Amino acid sequence: MEIIHILKTIDMVISDAKPIINLVAPKLQESMKCFAERMLELSEKYPSIAEFAQMIDKAADIMGDVLYVLGINADPTDVMGAKIAQADKGIDEFDSIEAYIDYLRDEIELDKEKFDALSMEERVAYSIIGMAVEAGTIGEKLGVEISADVVEIVAKIAEIGKLVVEANEVVTLISNLKDEGISNLNDICDCINGAGNSDRLKTGEVFLKVLDVMRPNEGKNIFNEIIEEVRE
Repeated sequence: MEIIHILKTIDMVISDAKPIINLVAPKLQESMKCFAERMLELSEKYPSIAEFAQMIDKAADIMGDVLYVLGINADPTDVMGAKIAQADKGIDEFDSIEAYIDYLRDEIELDKEKFDALSMEERVAYSIIGMAVEAGTIGEKLGVEISADVVEIVAKIAEIGKLVVEANEVVTLISNLKDEGISNLNDICDCINGAGNSDRLKTGEVFLKVLDVMRPNEGKNIFNEIIEEVRE
């Protein structure tokens, strides 16, 4: 009975969130729609909505802090997602994603009554939409590709506490990885998960090198502990 209950609760994330994401998708870039859809797929790995929502919250906090370091003042991800649903304009009508975020923050007034009445599943959906936009913004600023898998890995690393970094260090980490030739951060996911078609050996060497710069004499231990914890 408990197994059936768990399956139903996870299924509710997809059944309630997917229509919301589909409704908002025309206002997003294609990569953002793919981000949101992939995040829904990742929800199937979690035993409950609460645990998936906890990962989303952790990831949203990190990404919000990174945006702040980059000089971008954004609404919380769930608020941003809800505002996109309300807005008449889409991202393609603006010169940059950052300009769209400013528009949402300054010109769209949140329907607080509807927002406060959202279910957990609906709020997760709007958070995913907001994160998709944030990931696009960070990628736009730093010249890298940030997928849903990358965001989940970052949240996991933060949760297990093997690499505690400030938001400015996250920016430095991403910039250093790009300087070393890794602009698609999915390569890092492949390396940590031990799966994928990228050159995981080369990526591991680069990741270790960057970690050593950030944490002298600790990089190898941190690298191994992250891999061990995430793969479990």
